[in-house]
Amino acid sequence: MSVTVALGGGGSRGLAHLGALQVLEEEGIEIRSVSGISAGAIAGARWGLDPDAAVLSLRAIEVMSSPEFRNIRLGGLMLAAASDEENGPFQAIRSLLRKGLHLAHLVRRSSVIEEGVLEQLIEILVGEGTFDDCRVPFQVVALDLKEARLVTIRSGNLAHAVEASCALPGVFPPVEHDGMLLCDAGAVCSVPVAAARASDPESIVLAIDPSRRLLPTGNIETGMESLQRVASIARNWLTENELEEADIVVRPRVGVRSWSDFRNLSSLVEAGRDAMKSSLPALREVLAAH
Repeated sequence: MSVTVALGGGGSRGLAHLGALQVLEEEGIEIRSVSGISAGAIAGARWGLDPDAAVLSLRAIEVMSSPEFRNIRLGGLMLAAASDEENGPFQAIRSLLRKGLHLAHLVRRSSVIEEGVLEQLIEILVGEGTFDDCRVPFQVVALDLKEARLVTIRSGNLAHAVEASCALPGVFPPVEHDGMLLCDAGAVCSVPVAAARASDPESIVLAIDPSRRLLPTGNIETGMESLQRVASIARNWLTENELEEADIVVRPRVGVRSWSDFRNLSSLVEAGRDAMKSSLPALREVLAAH
């Protein structure tokens, strides 16, 4: 029994991936390859280097609760308060503007958050290593701003590739890589199902989506709210279309939790475990028929 896994974005909610991977390990289900975007790239890179999700969960919670991580996060990830409703660049930038950071920053610079902050965070979360060091084949998906296309990275420095996949446009600087200018692909593809399918066409694709569902909203009174809502609808529509191509979709129940909420991190791991356990009957049925 084997699957290829597509890990979606979601900030701190990416810890749910480790919970889901724990259950797959416990059930003896072989993971043939992993594809990741944004937070899914972080989880996938760490798991690829050391495929023991139970141990990694404990380490990740320890690191994300450490003073070192907290200091960098408070300096660079204050954008996180952005998500009182849904995720995305519009919400992140809007929140930063509320906190007094001027729109002029985006006119003069490539991002609101200065260069180097995201790199430090990824180094802490992923560590050193290359794709060749992964014990399970792994790939990262990012968006090339120059050519307007999704790209898949399968070689080179892991942290650099993951940084590119996590560089939220306008918030963090885009990452230069092999002549491309890469950023977080979440606005057009938040779960890398197509990349997972392309990497192993004969395998069963299991997608894990830790994003929050897009819910009906109240009155929309401002132009910014309209833009924000349309961006969220587009993102949700594209994500759902991508997920239709997966054989199994696992949706951890993260409630209304913001992608920047670093409280009670163990509950996110448990949400991943619970969702994967609930999906096991459907997964076994697909595996039996494959």
